[in-house]
Amino acid sequence: MRKVILSNLVTLDSFFAGPNGELDWFIVDQEFNEYANDLLSKVDTLLFGRVTYQLMADY
Repeated sequence: MRKVILSNLVTLDSFFAGPNGELDWFIVDQEFNEYANDLLSKVDTLLFGRVTYQLMADY
């Protein structure tokens, strides 16, 4: 059986986006990139919701 791993960015008070839907509160730095690269090297499938999928489709 495969493992399901959830990786999501949320604030300590459980918010994902700012009051106007902005996603500028988190910092993508070398530490985050290392984490993301390590995680992505261990998976073979990514599952997105509709909106995220539409944003990522061109990539």
